[in-house]
Amino acid sequence: MQLFTALCLLLPLSIYAQQAAQIRVIEEEAIPFTRFLSKADFDQRYPGKLLSDAAKLDTGWYVIYQHESLNYYFGPMLLESTGQDYFEQFKETVGEAVDQRPSIEGYRLELSFEPQIATTNPSGSTPPQSGEPQIGSGTPQPAPKPSIFDFIKRIFGFG
Repeated sequence: MQLFTALCLLLPLSIYAQQAAQIRVIEEEAIPFTRFLSKADFDQRYPGKLLSDAAKLDTGWYVIYQHESLNYYFGPMLLESTGQDYFEQFKETVGEAVDQRPSIEGYRLELSFEPQIATTNPSGSTPPQSGEPQIGSGTPQPAPKPSIFDFIKRIFGFG
């Protein structure tokens, strides 16, 4: 099995690696193909587009992979759940590549809502970032609509 992209994405050998400040935005549908397409076939099929700044990204969820000078943003996706599915799929592919080449380290892989707007919490500091997907971050979720069961619970004093 060719782990085309996993290895190629993890190695700074591509033309995109030379453009350190650039972000390569690729459709999220490309993630499953990272497992078996050769690097040349992947680049031909999914050239993506280059951006100079993350602030220029379309709004949505992105699976972000960064390693050394590589910056790959797969997306945008409308739903966080879709992003989570693609994130898990890509995390598995990257894990297999790292298993084959244990020297690969120091990469960043996460699910994130972009473009990020600088926000501060009440103490004035920015919220912490982690390498795991930020569940519940990004767009606010609407309050759940009351159901008949909520009504019945309130009648009997359980809610």
